[in-house]
Amino acid sequence: MRRALVCTVESDAHIWNLVYLEKLLEEHGMRVRNLGCCTPITEVVRAVARRRPDLLVVSSVNGHGHHGARLLLSALRRDGLDVAVVVGGKLTTAESDNVRVREDLLARGCAEVFTGEDAVPRFREFLRARLPVRHPSARDTTETGVRSCTL
Repeated sequence: MRRALVCTVESDAHIWNLVYLEKLLEEHGMRVRNLGCCTPITEVVRAVARRRPDLLVVSSVNGHGHHGARLLLSALRRDGLDVAVVVGGKLTTAESDNVRVREDLLARGCAEVFTGEDAVPRFREFLRARLPVRHPSARDTTETGVRSCTL
């Protein structure tokens, strides 16, 4: 079974986005460890080194995710940790910066960056392209396989 770590940047105290991503990844058959909000870089690096996940998902909704993701990517590289990293959410305070932020994070080693209104559908496509989707057994689930959850 593939493993994923979910976290946010040190300055982001939001948790709902992390829970949503945790459930979404589980639907794609991944074993997920959610590191919670305001995740210290040292904790993320230690978890990546210990757990050797297939995917590290960094989400931020406070508008400062770009800076935090850059610091995290540098720390992972400094420690020689090779993990696929995706970053998404509200990474800057200006939506007009999304293209620049995406290009910067991709250049720094992110596997993909998800911002803007189509972030969730693009992330789902990313997962579908790389991971098999676990089909829900219950008939009353949504497209995501999560009961009573809407986007």
